[in-house]
Amino acid sequence: MSKDLPVKASFSSAGNALPPVPAHLQGVPGTQRAVSSANALGVDSDHEAIVVWLNTRAKNAHTRKAYLQELRRFMAFMLYLRGRPVSSATLGDLEAFRVWLAVPYLPAEGWPADFMPFKPDGAAGDGQTPRLRGLSIGSRRRADTTIRSFFRFLHEGGYLAANPCMKLGRLTGEEISHDELEKLQLSPERYARQRRQEAIALDNQDQGKAFSIALWRWLRGFLDSDENTWQIPDSPGLANDPTEPGQARCWPQERRERLRCILLFGYAAASRRAELTETMMNAIVRSGQRWVWKVIGKGRTATDGPDRVTLDDQALDALIRYRLARGLPGHPSPDEGQTPLIAKLTPKRVRPNHALKTGQGVTAGYLNTELQRFFSYAAPFAARQNPDWAPILRQAASHWLRHTRGSHFALGQVSLAMTAEHLRHKDPRTTSKYYVHLDDEARGGAIDSISRLLDEN
Repeated sequence: MSKDLPVKASFSSAGNALPPVPAHLQGVPGTQRAVSSANALGVDSDHEAIVVWLNTRAKNAHTRKAYLQELRRFMAFMLYLRGRPVSSATLGDLEAFRVWLAVPYLPAEGWPADFMPFKPDGAAGDGQTPRLRGLSIGSRRRADTTIRSFFRFLHEGGYLAANPCMKLGRLTGEEISHDELEKLQLSPERYARQRRQEAIALDNQDQGKAFSIALWRWLRGFLDSDENTWQIPDSPGLANDPTEPGQARCWPQERRERLRCILLFGYAAASRRAELTETMMNAIVRSGQRWVWKVIGKGRTATDGPDRVTLDDQALDALIRYRLARGLPGHPSPDEGQTPLIAKLTPKRVRPNHALKTGQGVTAGYLNTELQRFFSYAAPFAARQNPDWAPILRQAASHWLRHTRGSHFALGQVSLAMTAEHLRHKDPRTTSKYYVHLDDEARGGAIDSISRLLDEN
């Protein structure tokens, strides 16, 4: 098992390794370990237990990466700040971990030099210890859910005699120690007020991660507008000045059509970027008079079978244009199981006597960067139409397409159940955030009726 997740003497925060166990803790059994006869997991170390949990609960690479990030952070916290192995974790350790995620610090010595679990806050700390930026309440909530799931699995599998999370209270987002309050020179009440204000600001940001109907309509039209020269810089943060053309090379047709496909297909399918980059052309099939995208995405496995997402005419048209630009027939076919939906540009040099081959697939990160290049490029043009649109485009990313689709479904008064099915949400409560404006309007109507009643003579 150690081959799957190596323990290294040093490890990178971007790597696939667990923190090295300090010499004085090597071979030390955790105080919460169960008797061997009750251990159904068949493992004898915390490292092996983590591997089994990941292999069992994280069925795709993206979920595994997210879970591994949380486990590495928790394991490092236990080893280097609490001085105990993971299997010795107590309720007090878990409460301290919650505080640490909000107000992080590193020990003066002993911490692995190449592992930085938090972003620096830009300010110099005391001595040589960097000051770190705590996680948002959303990130802490995800960490809390992951760690709870991990310990529940180890306890139910007989590796641990008890689950330290059993008595752990609900995460409030206001956790902090008395020592940290003294450092911040804040009272508990003032700290709680600050956290609540941050929660409101975060909710405002989440509500804004979608394009309005007017902006989306403009963005689609901009693809074919005369002012769009497709002279887009490679750096996503550097947009051309529209008054000074010629600062960047014009994108070739295949790249332009790829961007169109990412934008319009991604919106119509409400796709996650990882789903787009993993899709092969054989996943797009005809169903009657419609075309359908088959996807096994987040929360599903091969045994569950694919979800079916119906595509609109604009998405299909963008796909056909992109395929033709790649030298492929207009429509996908079931035998294209090795042809990526979104690919690198087709190689210009082709060996003699070999048919033209489409490029290899792109990564999720590359897809996001390509979209951000286009959004940044479009921003100054959008500002001519509405000055408020430019900053929105400059901060937009690939997941905005999914949020935009959900928001537009709600504005179009599509039922919550249908929207949840299209977005492939397991829990309809996740979908309800797109309907918050409609709920506000409904409450407003009730309030107005009371006001009219009071105003009657």
